[in-house]
Amino acid sequence: MLVEVLDVHGHVQNRHRVGGAGGQCRIGRSLACDLIIDDAYAAPEHVLLTLQQDGLTHVQDLGTRNGVRLDGRLIGGAGRTMANGELLVGRTRIRVRTQDGALPPERLFRRDLLRRHRTPLALAGVALCLAFAAFLQWLGAPDALSARVLVAELLTLAGLGAWVGVWSLVSRLTLGAWQVRIHLAIAALCVGSCVWWLWLYQVASFALQWHLLGVVAAAGAAGVVVAAAYLHLRNATLFQRFTSALLAMLVPLLWAGLLWLVDLQVDPRTVNRVEMGADIQPPDTRLSASTDLGDYLTDAMTLKREANRNRQESLLETPVLDTND
Repeated sequence: MLVEVLDVHGHVQNRHRVGGAGGQCRIGRSLACDLIIDDAYAAPEHVLLTLQQDGLTHVQDLGTRNGVRLDGRLIGGAGRTMANGELLVGRTRIRVRTQDGALPPERLFRRDLLRRHRTPLALAGVALCLAFAAFLQWLGAPDALSARVLVAELLTLAGLGAWVGVWSLVSRLTLGAWQVRIHLAIAALCVGSCVWWLWLYQVASFALQWHLLGVVAAAGAAGVVVAAAYLHLRNATLFQRFTSALLAMLVPLLWAGLLWLVDLQVDPRTVNRVEMGADIQPPDTRLSASTDLGDYLTDAMTLKREANRNRQESLLETPVLDTND
């Protein structure tokens, strides 16, 4: 019989082996126990495991207040018999294995593309990011090109370092391994492919004038972000594939919401912001029936005579002085 103490992630912290029929393993906080656990919710002597002649294990609660759970169910005072299973002693998980317990088949060891080529993929991704940073500075054609390129390269490396550092720390805390090259390959390829993809989209949209290119570019960038988040979660956590995929699909939505909130705070403070008021609508146009040409000319002559008369009256009231005298 093999008794194993598990942590919250399912990793084995301690083991105790019992051989021969009648062998026992006493678990609790007391130094007199065979397997000592540091759990305030466990009794000094909490549970007794006895290996029987038939190869099974008898689990006996030693009169504790919190009881013992076998595969999620409390055992009674008479105890229960098991071949393989998991006990909950206080808040500590105890896994029990015997020779009669069935083991799952051997898993085939396969190294995926990312793990097998993590170093060249990381170098390729970093090269893409650095090349784009230098390319943007070259397009701007500043006076001190080399200095601007150096600053852009350092900022790019700092951003990648922060990204990779966070995921490497999560991987270290969860799996016990940093896996820096794997996370660097994921982050660098995600950033490099997205920035180059969006730049090519701008060139193609200007050259082709296709309105649907924006949708294609946004979908492609979102797909790259989702894939990167999924790979980060799969290599840094113990989440299953479905959980990792679900969380990865939420990442673009959360990122877009964060950018929207930032835009709400920053955009009103910009000098180029134009507040859009109410729509200005033209007044109603009233149409009248057309008049005869003779009537139109008669009206025009009448207006002309009235204008001449008004002019003569104004000259009589205020004559124009001769400035040559």
